[in-house]
Amino acid sequence: MLNQKDMTETARAVFNELSDEPATVGEIAQNTHLTRERCQLILTQLVMAGLSEYQVGCYKRLH
Repeated sequence: MLNQKDMTETARAVFNELSDEPATVGEIAQNTHLTRERCQLILTQLVMAGLSEYQVGCYKRLH
């Protein structure tokens, strides 16, 4: 998905904010200047695409 041209700049910004350290939707939304709702939607899509994982209220990047 990262190499596909259809990944939006917004989705790329959210993905780039993810790391090995767990982060909440609120933290990611604040760092990317997005609403919590929009950030949550993008994070859900990243999980469904296998690029992120959700655990105990936090998201982190998968390698």
